[in-house]
Amino acid sequence: MANFDFPADIVADALFRADEPTDGTSDFLAAVRRALVRGNHDIHNRHPFWWGRAYPPGVFVTTADITTLTITAGTTGTGVTATLSASQSTSLVGRKVLPSGKTWFARITAHANPSATITLDAVPETLAAGTAIIIVQDEYQLAADLGLFVDGLWTEDGFFVEFKQEEWVRKEFGDLPSPAWPPSAFCRIDQRRIRLSHYPTDAKRVEFPYCTMPDDLDPTDGSTTELVISHNFRWLLADATLYFAYLMKSDKRAQSAKQDYERGIEEAVSYHRRLMMGIGTSPGSGPRSPWQ
Repeated sequence: MANFDFPADIVADALFRADEPTDGTSDFLAAVRRALVRGNHDIHNRHPFWWGRAYPPGVFVTTADITTLTITAGTTGTGVTATLSASQSTSLVGRKVLPSGKTWFARITAHANPSATITLDAVPETLAAGTAIIIVQDEYQLAADLGLFVDGLWTEDGFFVEFKQEEWVRKEFGDLPSPAWPPSAFCRIDQRRIRLSHYPTDAKRVEFPYCTMPDDLDPTDGSTTELVISHNFRWLLADATLYFAYLMKSDKRAQSAKQDYERGIEEAVSYHRRLMMGIGTSPGSGPRSPWQ
């Protein structure tokens, strides 16, 4: 087991170090395979390591507002059916309707496009035929494998949009969307969806560097999909697998294995910082070894 290239290599190493046969006959094989999956996620939950960076970065295009329509909503309450002044061929689900002169908005929850009929999540008052509206989109669903943002959003104009907590964005800018570009900030509202502090009035390209949320590893894979973890830290996954395997086995060696694993995490985080920031030093001081 000179190399740790595939998940099965890690499993074999953990079995060997746990004094278990590596020929597939170990009664503990299934548990070690589970330990591999557990250890892989634990490593990636600890720190957004460089090998998890998505390339190319994530990107999306904002949606221009619609200012040419009017609306009719004859009832109030939740799940209200409303009618636009013209049929729309593009789905409007997820966008927000801002009635003219009102201090509230409603989300569009259904739209069987092409159609002028939409469903609004909640309407506190009726809207007479011909009520002017603006339809906007300030919430966007991003990449399916989105884990952690590296920093924030980068617009096509070279502006940086800060990543803030949802509570902060709501307090600072309120719930009623208002237009501006670039937005002042954005927040995350679930795993994949973000909310901009202001809605765009035009289509704009936006880039977001991020670390992926890894899928479960296939512990039986010995030749198909090579591990994404950098070669110089694949031993860390082996240490993690051994530690969790010992826990599952109720082995007294779990504590010493945990200590080795934790030291490995510290080493990997330290190396990550040097890798991403360089090993240069401030003027007047000598260069340091990258291993210090």
